[in-house]
Amino acid sequence: MRSGYKGVFAASLLFLIFIFVPGCSAPGAGSNTNSGSGSGSGSSSAGGNFTIGGTVSGLSGTGLVLQDNGGDNLSVTGAGSVSFTFATALATGSAYDVTISTQPSNPTQICAVTAGTGTVSAANVTSVQVSCQTPNITIGGTVTGLIGTGLVLQDNGSSNLIITSNGSFKFANLLLSNSPYDVTVQTQPTGPAQNCTVSNATGTTGSTNVTNVQVDCPVPTYSISGQVVGLLGNGGGMELQDNSGDNLTVTGNGSFTFDTPISYGGAYNVTIFTEPTSQTQICDVFGAAGTVTAPVNNVVVDCGHGDWTWITGANTSNASGVETTIAVGSQDTNVPGARYGQATWTDPSGNLWMFSGYGYSYDSQLKPQPLYLDELWEYNAAPQYNCLVPTCLPEAGLGWLLVQPSTPSTGDSTGPIATPAPDARTGATTWTDSNGDLWLFGGQDGEGGNVPLGLVNDLWEFSISSKTWTLVSGSTSFDQAGSYGTQNLASSTNVPGARWGANSWVDSAGDFWIFGGQGFDSAGTKGLLNDLWEFNPTLGTNGEWIWVSGSDFANQDGDYGTMGTPSGSNMPGGRQSAASWKDSSGNFWLFGGNGLDAIGTPDGILNDLWEFNTTTKQWTWIGPSGSDAANQHGVYGTQGVAAASNFPGSRWWAAAWTDHNGNLWLYGGHGLDSTGTGYLNDLWEYTLVPTSAYPTANQWTWVKGANTSNNAGVYGSSSVPYYVDNPGSREEMGYWITFDANNTNLLWIFGGQGYDSTATSGNGYLNDLWRYLPYP
Repeated sequence: MRSGYKGVFAASLLFLIFIFVPGCSAPGAGSNTNSGSGSGSGSSSAGGNFTIGGTVSGLSGTGLVLQDNGGDNLSVTGAGSVSFTFATALATGSAYDVTISTQPSNPTQICAVTAGTGTVSAANVTSVQVSCQTPNITIGGTVTGLIGTGLVLQDNGSSNLIITSNGSFKFANLLLSNSPYDVTVQTQPTGPAQNCTVSNATGTTGSTNVTNVQVDCPVPTYSISGQVVGLLGNGGGMELQDNSGDNLTVTGNGSFTFDTPISYGGAYNVTIFTEPTSQTQICDVFGAAGTVTAPVNNVVVDCGHGDWTWITGANTSNASGVETTIAVGSQDTNVPGARYGQATWTDPSGNLWMFSGYGYSYDSQLKPQPLYLDELWEYNAAPQYNCLVPTCLPEAGLGWLLVQPSTPSTGDSTGPIATPAPDARTGATTWTDSNGDLWLFGGQDGEGGNVPLGLVNDLWEFSISSKTWTLVSGSTSFDQAGSYGTQNLASSTNVPGARWGANSWVDSAGDFWIFGGQGFDSAGTKGLLNDLWEFNPTLGTNGEWIWVSGSDFANQDGDYGTMGTPSGSNMPGGRQSAASWKDSSGNFWLFGGNGLDAIGTPDGILNDLWEFNTTTKQWTWIGPSGSDAANQHGVYGTQGVAAASNFPGSRWWAAAWTDHNGNLWLYGGHGLDSTGTGYLNDLWEYTLVPTSAYPTANQWTWVKGANTSNNAGVYGSSSVPYYVDNPGSREEMGYWITFDANNTNLLWIFGGQGYDSTATSGNGYLNDLWRYLPYP
């Protein structure tokens, strides 16, 4: 009994081992291999009771890989209908999940599984169906309006398609019938930027290609805008046009934008349809025309006020003069050579006159150059200079004329050399009398050479009508001491000492006044003078000099007194090359120069502002506070904004003039900017008479130019005003005042020593003629 039991037990155990040990077959069950062409990755014998399989239909590509339960990869090959069986068998109750791991390619197909999931139920699963289709539907359409680059389309969030031009397009990826599609813009074009939109973008494929997707890229449009500068008042009905239409009324300075935008690649052309009636000055348009590729905002309509205009002469330094015959109707190209330290006048007709200076002649035979010049020139185009476009450049006879010496061969001369005549010189003092005659006093004499010979105190009168010089008083010898006489008493023996760099005024009675300079006092001592003289041309035979105030000895320190308070003891210190004005009340004003402050600082550069009352004969130190000490840097503030704290830095040889309102203007010179020292090109206005622009009296306004020194000139186009143009930094230039048709006075400057359009040294001699037109 015991041995039989053992035999039954052993047989039963062996049976169980065959059932549960993987890779072993139960006796009598046979082998279980994959059917068809599908081959699994497991062994050929089933590890469980039942297999998972089915049929692939429509297969034509290669590389189809199926999975069961995320593994047990099965590669299926063949064509048409192919049966498959996974290598791993599953026990009853086990779940199966047949999926596609890799879709077939060559050709690309899309296969889908049906009846792919379930539970094994005591039998092999053979019902899994894999249906493969070859996609053959294209998705495409048309692109219109594309001008930028970089447009990228997508279908169903992928399948990127780069579009480079207008026209038809289609995606490379094919879809099956009854498949969704969704065309979108993945990247919008740039250069220019466009915002493309898609219509007919989504749908479901049918049996034919989709060709009606529309991608529309509207051509961008851009505004045409700019600014009006230099316009007087509200323009009085001034109108602009773009492309001969789209009229735009201008009501003042500031920005403008035309109503009609222009498409990318279109043309714009801004013109002035109606010139302003608020001014006689015509306006010019800069940046007027072009092709639109972006918003246009750089059109400038410049109406001249507040502008410097380069009129004639070279934009480079050390230019020789030109004096030749000009054909009738041709542009007058005559021009004096580059120079500094010249004497200048404005005659009653508004013509500009210039004598001597140190520099370059029109006559190439004169050697060596530069030298002291004895040329007298007239510029007679100034009164006619109301239009400022290239066609308004002066014609023959309306530009620079060489008056003396004569050059008969050119036909431009107005007469022979008059004798006697003053020697060539720099730093002389000048004025124009009520008869229109030109007066010249003193200076540094060079007699036409290139070495200074001495200082002179000769007084000359030039008759414009007869083109003759007359020596009125003083000596033709050098370095003469002054003969002062008794203060405030005229005498035929009185005469100021020889000097250079003095200041002058003409009072309401027509008497001439001079102040200071570097020269010789009553003892024959050379130094900085602070004597004030009056010349009355109606006294005696040829007029007489009167010593009015100041010392008859050189090198006197300034006596400033209390700022803003006149006093008989107040007196500017000795100085040379200061700036000076006469106000609308007939009083004299003095600013800066190279001289002596309250404590006699050696080689001081001054920025003190003084007023001399011609009635009380008293000086008043106006300010600014601290200007009784030399070498003050300027406080510029904000350009165009007056402030009590603003003031120009210390300087000498600046240009100065009084405008029609009675306010004082100052330009350039050599001195101190906001932080350093050098040649200056800043323009200032000092308000004595409040205006709508500057309603507070006794304030400085930095109007134009730089708050730094040693700046090159910005020349632009000759004879055309432009608000960014500016003369280069300079000193000892010639300057004049004229009036336009609105009775607005204009500042003209010529030459000097300083910076041209490119120079960096500042040592160049200039012969450029500039005009500044202020606001009335």
